[in-house]
Amino acid sequence: MTYEYPMGMMAASSYVSMVNAHFEEFGNPTEEHMAYVSVKNHGNAMLNPKAQSPMKLTVEDVMNSRIICYPFKMLDCCLYSEASAALILAPEEKVKELGIEKPIWITGVGAANTDCFIGNREDMGRLYSNIFAAKAAYKMAGLDYGKIKQQIDLAELHDAFSGQEVISYEELGFVPFGEGGPWIERTFEKSGEGPWLDGELPCCPSGGLIGCGHAVGATGIMSTGEAALQLRGEAGKHQVKTIENGRAISHSIGGPGAAYAAIIVMANEDGVKLNG
Repeated sequence: MTYEYPMGMMAASSYVSMVNAHFEEFGNPTEEHMAYVSVKNHGNAMLNPKAQSPMKLTVEDVMNSRIICYPFKMLDCCLYSEASAALILAPEEKVKELGIEKPIWITGVGAANTDCFIGNREDMGRLYSNIFAAKAAYKMAGLDYGKIKQQIDLAELHDAFSGQEVISYEELGFVPFGEGGPWIERTFEKSGEGPWLDGELPCCPSGGLIGCGHAVGATGIMSTGEAALQLRGEAGKHQVKTIENGRAISHSIGGPGAAYAAIIVMANEDGVKLNG
């Protein structure tokens, strides 16, 4: 604490410390990798009527926006917002008793914490709470951390800052460590690939926090609700076209230095396939 708070450690600076440390270890994410995330999520938000920051951007637009906390630029950051979100939770027997149509089942939950002070962490470039939460949730849901990209249909990630989304691709097992940036770069503007809305594993189809705004405390519920709507085929214009596995994940991180992480695995009724 002696070294962090006098330096003005706020949300952007605490996240950027992890992103810079990750870059030093793995060579990604670069500024361009982060710009791709911003282009993707602001673009997805254009299809979401509830989004606060829908924008059609180019990589150059993001790269030329003003510096907030190097290398984060204005368009790499979410807007803090005021909003609310709600979910209705019920046990299986109550769902069946009430005859609820198209229920979404929570099949796995994982949560973990790490040291609040980034400088105390053994490896500043990896958020181990993300990794442990993911592995716990996948295990409960009967999924394989090493093959998760082939077992789920979409992910609503906590993308408060674009660089954190890139790191989460790796920590949540979508791609190997060091491959998060290259994954989104090589699939940029390539139909049916990568984390794009029509890609192999759409990430933040709602627009995420970058596109929708970050109402702290409500956004974890928002992302879970968005994933549920996708699995029900009710997400509107930002609906993922093909639901093959009937599974999605919602991901949230927070606290000083993103110290805690939570992941929920959801499934629709009997893994129903939806093809738009």
